[in-house]
Amino acid sequence: MDNDKLQQAALSGAESVEEEGQRLERLAEEQAALADAAKKKAAFSSVLWSALLTVIKLAAGLSTNSLGLLSEALHSTLDFVAAGITCLAVRISARPADERHPYGHGKAESLAALAETALLIVTCAWIVMEAVERLFFGAGPVEPSWWAFAVVIISLAVDISRSAMLRRVAREHRSQALEADAMHFTTDIWSSAVVLAGLVCVALAAFVEPDSLLHTVLTRADAVAALGVAGIVLMVSWHMARNAVLTLMDGGMGEEARRVRAALASGAPAYAARSVRVRESGARHFVDLVVSAPSSFRVDTAHEVSTMLENIVRGVLPDAETTVHVEPEEENRRDFYATSYRLAAVHRLMIHNLRLVVQEDGMHVEVHIELPDDMPLAEAHAKVTAYEGDLRKRVGAVYVVSHMEPRGSRARGSAPVSLEKVTQAVEEALAASPLHDAHHLHVHTGEEGTSVTFHCRSCASTVGEGHSLATRLEADIRARLPELGQIVIHVEPEAGR
Repeated sequence: MDNDKLQQAALSGAESVEEEGQRLERLAEEQAALADAAKKKAAFSSVLWSALLTVIKLAAGLSTNSLGLLSEALHSTLDFVAAGITCLAVRISARPADERHPYGHGKAESLAALAETALLIVTCAWIVMEAVERLFFGAGPVEPSWWAFAVVIISLAVDISRSAMLRRVAREHRSQALEADAMHFTTDIWSSAVVLAGLVCVALAAFVEPDSLLHTVLTRADAVAALGVAGIVLMVSWHMARNAVLTLMDGGMGEEARRVRAALASGAPAYAARSVRVRESGARHFVDLVVSAPSSFRVDTAHEVSTMLENIVRGVLPDAETTVHVEPEEENRRDFYATSYRLAAVHRLMIHNLRLVVQEDGMHVEVHIELPDDMPLAEAHAKVTAYEGDLRKRVGAVYVVSHMEPRGSRARGSAPVSLEKVTQAVEEALAASPLHDAHHLHVHTGEEGTSVTFHCRSCASTVGEGHSLATRLEADIRARLPELGQIVIHVEPEAGR
């Protein structure tokens, strides 16, 4: 492989690649600053609304003796504590990386989500114990009032509004802590609806005979509603805990890694990605790449290639911080020319004018392929297409184009030509040519017929003159033996020239 040309091609446009990388980095920093401001605002508003809901639910629960409302008040108290944890976590995660935390403080959000999950589970345990106590051992009667219904309806309206806002900000800025907070408000929606249904049932019990089974069912509906709240909260808690643990254990990024691999294969196929690892910390991704490149690359060339790969990764994960490790390619991948000719031999093809061009999208290969001029075009196209496909895979090229040209007229399936006939035809042709002294003459008979190679001497002073004389000599030999296949003539200068 012409490594100097490959390095020059890789370095072409290096300044623009570097500038593009700097532009993307500035854009990522600006977006991170906007994201931090939006997350802080959302987290602080969550604290205020959680405090308001806690107060009104607690007052309504104590006045009505409704376990559903009291459990909701406790749930909202937990939401208030969780919102405070979220607000603190969002502020901590916005801090830049330092000596003790070289990857930043983003995982503070995952820790906050895990802490909120633990608080939710404790709350559920209390709700379940109180519900069982009321269902089987009796408790004071529930006294629903109009303002208890008003509190639940107000709570539903607030929960719907806040959960939608928190979910939107969490998705826009990839905040696990805000996502956990949004789940808190979402569970409030369902649990408030369950409590509202329980209060309705208790209110309906006043219109039913006190000693009837229906009255008993309706008066116990409040406790059943509380159990429904606990079940909902437990399901959401499990989901949040699983996501938080996956992030803390650097897992769950399989889909992102696949997207990065696909982008690299499409945008830089000349550099095979041997390993792609992605992990998440807060709103940021950290990507580790191991790629292969020619072993002759200079350090500055490898740096420019790394910058190009980092830009490709940013196209998939704009907030990503990417580390690229470049390793030398395997021999069969690095030796482009040897690989190309070996594959041609496997496909029983003869090639020349092999050319490698490195473009922005990867390696392009151009090659001339010699085929019998009487071979059917469909058959020739199938052979050439198969070779192009294998070559593209083997050397990592994005594009291979071949030029088919005739090898020379020969009747397919003709009988082999003997060495004596070939020697006689060569000597007769040389007698009428300025070329002379034929030596190293070889005759080979294979599937494509009889091929001839030999050396001869010339007084020509330039390559052009020598090629012209060799072309005329080849035409003379073929006129004498039309059944010959390939004729290769190596022209040497006269001794002493």
